[in-house]
Amino acid sequence: MATSQSTIRVGIVGAGPRGVVALERLCANAPLLAPGVTVEVHLIDPCPPGGGRVWQQDQDRSLLMNTVASDVTVFTDDSVPCEGPIIPGPTQYQWARMVAEGLIDDVSAADRAECAGMLPWSYGSRALNGGYLRWALGHIVRTAPAEISVRTHATRAVALDDVPGGRQVLRLEERGEGEETELLLDAVVLAQGHFDVAPTEGQQRLRRFAAEHGLVYQEPVSPAEADLSDFPAGEPVVLRGLGLSFFDYVTLLTQGRGGRLRRDEAGRLRYEPSGKEPLIYAGSGRGVPYTARAEIHLEVVPRYQPRFLTAEVITELRHGAGRGETDFMNHLWPYVAKEVGFVYYRALLSRAPEAEREAFLAEYSRLDWDSAAMRELIERHVPDPAERWDWARVDRPGLGRRFADRAEYDAWVAGRLRWDLEQSAAGPATSPFKATAAIMRDLRDEIRQVISHQGLRGASYREHVDRWFSGLNNYVASGPPVARIEELEALVAAGVVRMVGPRMRVECAPERGRFLVSSPEVDEAPLEVTALLEAHLALTDVRRATDPLLRHLLTTGGCRPHTIPDAEGPGYETGGLDVAETSFRLIDVAGTQHRGRFSYGPPVESVQWVTAIGARPHVGSRTLLQGDAITRGCLRTGLENLGQRRMAVA
Repeated sequence: MATSQSTIRVGIVGAGPRGVVALERLCANAPLLAPGVTVEVHLIDPCPPGGGRVWQQDQDRSLLMNTVASDVTVFTDDSVPCEGPIIPGPTQYQWARMVAEGLIDDVSAADRAECAGMLPWSYGSRALNGGYLRWALGHIVRTAPAEISVRTHATRAVALDDVPGGRQVLRLEERGEGEETELLLDAVVLAQGHFDVAPTEGQQRLRRFAAEHGLVYQEPVSPAEADLSDFPAGEPVVLRGLGLSFFDYVTLLTQGRGGRLRRDEAGRLRYEPSGKEPLIYAGSGRGVPYTARAEIHLEVVPRYQPRFLTAEVITELRHGAGRGETDFMNHLWPYVAKEVGFVYYRALLSRAPEAEREAFLAEYSRLDWDSAAMRELIERHVPDPAERWDWARVDRPGLGRRFADRAEYDAWVAGRLRWDLEQSAAGPATSPFKATAAIMRDLRDEIRQVISHQGLRGASYREHVDRWFSGLNNYVASGPPVARIEELEALVAAGVVRMVGPRMRVECAPERGRFLVSSPEVDEAPLEVTALLEAHLALTDVRRATDPLLRHLLTTGGCRPHTIPDAEGPGYETGGLDVAETSFRLIDVAGTQHRGRFSYGPPVESVQWVTAIGARPHVGSRTLLQGDAITRGCLRTGLENLGQRRMAVA
């Protein structure tokens, strides 16, 4: 176990996007906080560094990002209010242009071909993002200050323990003779991203039932990692989930098996089956797929500036943080709903006389959300109820409807897909729905500032955020590229994909040895199927983590699940990894912040809301801000340890 009395040693567990951000911020901050001091950085990840597990470059290139190329970065810009220095770098789109222009040549032929046609609003493949991240990591290492060295370890971290002198030992999975298995470190950043978890009780029951009856059950995994060979051609398979993973699975099971999409003479996309596809049935609680991302053809999209959920309101709502008193629906929701309504009605009334529209918006701004006066105002200016913004109808489009059979439901969903395509073609400039969807993405930051780090009472976070609003927000604002909706429309028309219905139920029928799948809103006998695929990612939950390092920390008391207090009850223990609010230091079982352990990203979800979102340029990215704060904490801890070691020698 190598050591040095004059070197700060930092470990970064996870060499994906947040690991890259952490390394870049270490390189940026070290010359200022630790001038002249040697800093040794260790990147630990069994997957190729840069892309990490999610963005591996050898995955199927038909799997797309749901973020446009100009919105992807790992570099800071002037919008990031961090303490450390701003060191700009190219976005994914700018990198792609550099590749296309021959300024960067260390890329694969597939990356080069994809970069040639890249536009700012293009959706790159996940493999291409892996190429961008690999280049970014290499660029950061090549341009690092002379005092900083970087070593990679293609293995897993399995344990982390304190040793005398304020340092820690990070143990690595054994790889072979001569390979280092213990690292003596001053600070450690946990940047694993989405980690593996044990199946839930419900998933375990389905797995046991499948094993007992010779059925196929696929637990939640990344589609790129799933073995789909067990789903044969022509046989029914049920996909549970209609979010981003659903679109990936459909792509792999159709185009990935040789199916082709062509345009007919009218310009409508048509699907030509290869004959190798399974018969796909799909459903979820909502019963309809996520809507397409709002298309904005600009390289730099200005961030929406809230009119009602302002910095002053956020400060006021945060006064109750940690006391378990603030309620999402009673205190925060009126501001969110009013903000969304303003944008929707402003777009809806864009063709009305300017004086009428401005008068409406001025009066709307003065009124409380959903007050009698506001309802009267809306009814007066928007007499058709179908044109008014209705949260219940947006969240559950099929609410109150019944369908004679699944064929009727398929036809209704096909109409919804066509509507979504028409709204996307109109774009946020003229579609009130897409205008609203675009700003709902931006509003996440203000909402995050209020509700993160115990901003709400526990029961409200569980019921209103985890069980409702997060899903609604993703459905409206974080859907797939519009091309995926058009492809799905063609697949439904071809009968390759069929819809189950809202509030989909999955039951085990031991007497029949089958899964029974149905919808209470569709009047048709349940489907009897032999294959069920969970088309969604598992929720990150440190209590169920199978990641060996997190399991070790949890078992030894080095970390704990985050709990949100509630003045009216026992509080809500979430599955998030508990960290301090501004430093992101790990909090142990006794409630003590560890001076040399940090984490951010998916492991701290519920501590920091919607933290899985990657860094976005020009909007003051929280990921970049947190990466900066964490690495400055690493360096300060390292300097303190270094001072103690020098004193001990003296």
